[in-house]
Amino acid sequence: MMNIKMKKKYAVIIICSIIFVMLIRLFVVFGLFLLLFSNSDIEVNTDINKYNDYMGNSAYEEYRDKWGMNEEIFPRIIKHNMYILDYKMIYYNPWDAEYLSYLVVDYNKDDYNKEIDRLRNYNSTEYLGYYGAEGFDKYILIAMEADSYNGFVYALTDGKNKIIYVELIFCNYQYDFDYNEYIDSDYLPVGFDASSNNKYQKLMQE
Repeated sequence: MMNIKMKKKYAVIIICSIIFVMLIRLFVVFGLFLLLFSNSDIEVNTDINKYNDYMGNSAYEEYRDKWGMNEEIFPRIIKHNMYILDYKMIYYNPWDAEYLSYLVVDYNKDDYNKEIDRLRNYNSTEYLGYYGAEGFDKYILIAMEADSYNGFVYALTDGKNKIIYVELIFCNYQYDFDYNEYIDSDYLPVGFDASSNNKYQKLMQE
């Protein structure tokens, strides 16, 4: 006849087996949830005619708030006399929305001076040290909206007639995609690193 110790041993084995099966099922369900409900597609827009669908107060809802970052540095609208050299808007939302946008405009002399005055009057915030940012090499910084958690919105110039508007907006101290594939490194701050497990992220999460 089976003794008490053996009965307890088999009971423990049965209970552990049941718990193991339940955990496996839980992981399977969670994996299916991730697969079905996470938006893992990187959306890329390069059509300047759709600029206001993604930027400013008239943008579609998912592009409007951008974690509360102020986008006033970017032009409110695209005017007919703005010569657009380059434009790109990246949207990625695996769980939390992430944005990367840039607009490069070649202005005539008068419009360039007006835009420079507008940007210089912007109440810029400090940014050095955020995500390793050390300044800019090739271009001159005119205006900056920076947040130690959500990133940057800024404008650069070549000092002649070109102005480059950039926004790098994310959360959890990192981008979840390789942002370097989508933007010229000259448009980024020197030392900027918002890749997974970057030094700034580790420092802020300690």
